[in-house]
Amino acid sequence: MMRESLSLRFRLNLMIALTMLAILGLGTLFAIHNARRSVAEEINSTVNLALQLIEVSLADSPAASPPLGSWLSQLNRLDKTRHLRIQVTPFPESFSANEPPQAHAGSEGKPRRWSEHPPAGVREQAKRNTSEVPGWFAWAVKPRSIVAEKKVNTAGSDATRILIEANPEDEIAEAWHEALGFFTLIATLAVTIYAVVHITVGRAFRCVGVILDGLEDIERGDYGRRLPGFSLPEFARISQAFNHMASALEKARNDNRALTQQSLAIQEEERRYLAHELHDELGQSLSAIKVMTASLRKPDSRPQDNEAIDCIMAICDRLFGVVRGMMRRLRPLMLDELGLVVSLEDLIESWRSRNPGVNLHFDCEDDIEESAGAAKIHLFRIVQECLTNIVKHAEADDVRIKLALKEIAETDEHDRSWIQLTIRDNGRGFDPNGPRRGFGLLGIRERVASLGGLFRLDTSPGDGVTLEVCVPCGEASR
Repeated sequence: MMRESLSLRFRLNLMIALTMLAILGLGTLFAIHNARRSVAEEINSTVNLALQLIEVSLADSPAASPPLGSWLSQLNRLDKTRHLRIQVTPFPESFSANEPPQAHAGSEGKPRRWSEHPPAGVREQAKRNTSEVPGWFAWAVKPRSIVAEKKVNTAGSDATRILIEANPEDEIAEAWHEALGFFTLIATLAVTIYAVVHITVGRAFRCVGVILDGLEDIERGDYGRRLPGFSLPEFARISQAFNHMASALEKARNDNRALTQQSLAIQEEERRYLAHELHDELGQSLSAIKVMTASLRKPDSRPQDNEAIDCIMAICDRLFGVVRGMMRRLRPLMLDELGLVVSLEDLIESWRSRNPGVNLHFDCEDDIEESAGAAKIHLFRIVQECLTNIVKHAEADDVRIKLALKEIAETDEHDRSWIQLTIRDNGRGFDPNGPRRGFGLLGIRERVASLGGLFRLDTSPGDGVTLEVCVPCGEASR
């Protein structure tokens, strides 16, 4: 789940950062390996060179000659040189006892070397000021300790020992300065590459973000959204294709709205025609039948004849009620004569009388009548359809209907007036994502869409239903 939640941009940046860190790590290991090898080779060559120079000097100076003692004194005063620490000390008896006999007084013993730490008392570490070298680097590149020993027999029975101890601290400091330059170079390159790639990827993903925002707007039904032109050719092609798609969808939606409005207009015209026909033809015919039936009543008529006359007149009265109900459902005549608010009040009162167990509350703000315009019949039909669904499916005992004016900002400088119709019940509700059981809500949604309005449905099983419709006022809804 966590991997799926990571964005592509974050993954790419993470991969680039890890790659740069891997390059820095490999470069560090490479630099340390080379520095360690360089320090070891330099120390070994320095010790070997010092031994060779000492042997050459001893070969040119006989042991019994005074210059040898002077040379040893000068050598002892050197004490510390670069990469080396030289000491001239009397040879311990323990060592001389174990030494093989010398060929002659002037012969020198073979130099001895310890690859590890020298014996106790032989070595004294010469510490130099290496505070600028990190401890981890000094530990990583420091070679094994090297101490070389040279035995020299001087005049008399005394023997002199020359100790040559490798001191790698100067070489480590030089290696650190060289490695530091390498580290700085590789770190600069890594940061530069990461910055260039990050900026390039960031520019590309800014385009991706704009495209995703556009797709989300299209998903919400904003087909007027257009993408800007992009400098990258691939994203420029995507922008052109997106804008073409949005234009096609917007045109299709406008065509569908016009077709829906035309269909609803034809439907309302047919309903108006049928209502007038019922009123003019069937209503007048029923009135004529009732009048003619009443004229048949005579004082000397038989009782069964009077009963038949009364039955016919009762049937005519019942048919009058049926015809009035059909006319109200087909086309509320008072909508054209008295307006939307009165028509809704009459419709709600009719539903109250037929459904006494349901509390119907109707609230309407002022100026609704003047603002409704051509949306009157559609608002009336929406309320009519909702009341039918509530009585048939909701099992509610409290229904609230409210008409109000609402200002919705369309731009920063302009607010548009809308009529907001809210219908709420406390019924059993339903799952809006479940299978559709009728076309009532679909018809309401299409009506609202044809007017360029907004439709919102809030419901869940057991929580009732809240339906909210917003349509533009006046001429905007025509």
